[in-house]
Formats: sequence, C-alpha cells, structure tokens
Amino acid sequence: MPQEPSDSLVRSLFVRAEAASLAPVQSLLRDVGLPETDLRGEHMEAFFVSRAGDEGILACVGLEWFGDTALLRSLAVRADARGHGVGDQALKTMEAFAASKGVNRLCILTTTAEPFFEARGFERCDRTALPASVQASSEFKSLCPASAVCMFKEINPTSSTEKHRHG
Repeated sequence: MPQEPSDSLVRSLFVRAEAASLAPVQSLLRDVGLPETDLRGEHMEAFFVSRAGDEGILACVGLEWFGDTALLRSLAVRADARGHGVGDQALKTMEAFAASKGVNRLCILTTTAEPFFEARGFERCDRTALPASVQASSEFKSLCPASAVCMFKEINPTSSTEKHRHG
C-alpha cells in the first residue's frame, strides 16, 4: 500500500542550518505564529532544520546559550507534518546537541505548547527563577508576552552541580 505524503515527510532528518536558511526559517515561524523578527544569519549556527525534498523546510528548532542554561526557541513544524513525530525529532535533536555543548538546562516560553513540552519532561517555573541573562533575552523581554508559560528541563544532570529551583 502506498505511503501517505506526510509519512515520507517525517523521514527527513534534522541538519545544522546554514545562514541561507534564515529566510525560510523566518517564513515558517511567521506561518506558525512564532517570533522571528530578531533572528539574524548568525543565529542559524544554533539552529537545526529538516527539509522535505524540494518542498522546503519542514521544521526547525534553535537555541540561545546563556552559560549552562539555554533557551530553546523556534521549535516549529509545518502544519501538514504535525502529529507524525517531527516535533519529537526536533526536540531530541536539540537536546542531544545542547548536552554535547555542556548545557545542563533548557528553558522555554510558550503560549500554546505547554502540554507538548510537559509530556516530554519540561516543568513549569517562574520566570524569575531563571538566570538574569536568560531573563534579559529578547524572547523574555519583548518577543513573548508576559502571559507565556515558562518551563525548564534538566538535560545533562550528571554535570549539573545544583538542581534548578523553580516555583
């Protein structure tokens, strides 16, 4: 029996983004309602993308580093690929990459995806519980509304000297 197109899309792998990925990533983020106005070509060094053949970018995910804490940002999956594990693939890719770079804790702000992240081990926390450098990021200061849920996940607990305290 032939596979549905969405099944073949899920097979695409995540690869490091290039500066040329900026415009397609921004377009995807706009399409799904995520902030993108602060992204520049140099941000793509900490982004991964998944391409669907000639159909362009299927999904993306990025990081901003703040010492041993990183802000997971821009996890976006094209509408026609949702519900097929692409978001899980994006998150696992980024968690492995972040851990390999010495990140102990990932944090996020979300207005719509709290259940997705909670099901994958993220916990709610108060914004003020995160390092001041994270709180000073454009995501926290202006791009995401104050109503966005703040969450974190320990990803490299063996190298973490102190568990993150959260409210």
